[in-house]
Amino acid sequence: MKRLFLIILGMCAVLGAYGQGVEALLREIEENNPDLKAAAAALDEERLANRSEALLADPEVEFNYLWSNGLGNRHDVRVSQSFDFPTLSGKRAGMAASLDELSALDYKARRLELRQEARHLCIDLIHHHRLLQELNDHLSRASVLVESYERRMEAGGSTILDLNKAKLHQAAVRGQVNQTENERLSLLSRLTALNGGKELPFTPTAYDLADTLPPDFETWFSEASAKNPVLAHVRKELELGQQQLAIDRLSTMPELTVGYMSEIHAEEKFRGVTVGLNIPLWSGANRVKRARAGVAAAQSRQDAAQQAFFQELKDLYRQAAAMKAHAEMMRASLSDTDYQDYLLDALTRGEISMIDYLVENDLYFEALEQTLEAERAYRCALAELEVF
Repeated sequence: MKRLFLIILGMCAVLGAYGQGVEALLREIEENNPDLKAAAAALDEERLANRSEALLADPEVEFNYLWSNGLGNRHDVRVSQSFDFPTLSGKRAGMAASLDELSALDYKARRLELRQEARHLCIDLIHHHRLLQELNDHLSRASVLVESYERRMEAGGSTILDLNKAKLHQAAVRGQVNQTENERLSLLSRLTALNGGKELPFTPTAYDLADTLPPDFETWFSEASAKNPVLAHVRKELELGQQQLAIDRLSTMPELTVGYMSEIHAEEKFRGVTVGLNIPLWSGANRVKRARAGVAAAQSRQDAAQQAFFQELKDLYRQAAAMKAHAEMMRASLSDTDYQDYLLDALTRGEISMIDYLVENDLYFEALEQTLEAERAYRCALAELEVF
């Protein structure tokens, strides 16, 4: 249940932060995803099955052929149809409609799960795109450093040790670039798989870190709980339990059977109407008690789900707010300490050593990676709070 909450929690309309490109991509994945297509086919099957439960019982046809010694043969034909009381038929039709709604909620949960998975892949792709941009800049500076020390060594102004340090630094950054690119391609491959194997024209863009969290949690929660598919599911289960209780109460009433019967033998022919009652003396034993117990269990599940939903959503809301503040603090701090070009100039002029340059450069890039990760984590937290 907790996993399902985490997958499909979401009641805040913040989709615009991703741009229309991501939304168009999600719609395409919905159309092409094979699992969702299978779920849609299963939904149609379940609806037909639900409707069949509300139909009348099948008519019965009986034929007898009897023969005797000297008295002639006899033919009996009997056709009968059983009927529920109109109130019971209406209850069963209503329950079939509720079962349709329950099946539709299951399909919606699968659809939201798919969209959430695709949305998180898009967030990770955007993150890797931004990281690659920074790494390529990092690699460009490392390459400039190597070229500079090669020229200085040729002029006799540097040693092979400094040049080797620059080359090792360049190789390390290039390794990071290759690893990040491989991870990006793997994410894109997973996104393509969700799209049924069809290539996606996905162009990553920077996401907006504007304040999209609802300002008042309590007011927002009351609206979110009314829309959440998990809570809608348990509410519908309770409604179904109450409908089943009403049906079981009415099922203790006799069932009416109406039919036609014909009896033909050599000398006489008899035709007429038959009427019967099916009295559920034994089959209805404990049925109503069992239905009452089912309603009580469904009520308990609804109360537990409501409480769990509140706590889960409140925790996600708190996390998103904290991650947003952390991401903004990291970005502001990074902007105040962006001095990579200054470091490279200082190294070129001989004001700092190679070791000092590499240490300061690595410290800066580590802070940059933490900033990008904080912004990615914030977007993931918002994704858990989105409505679709």
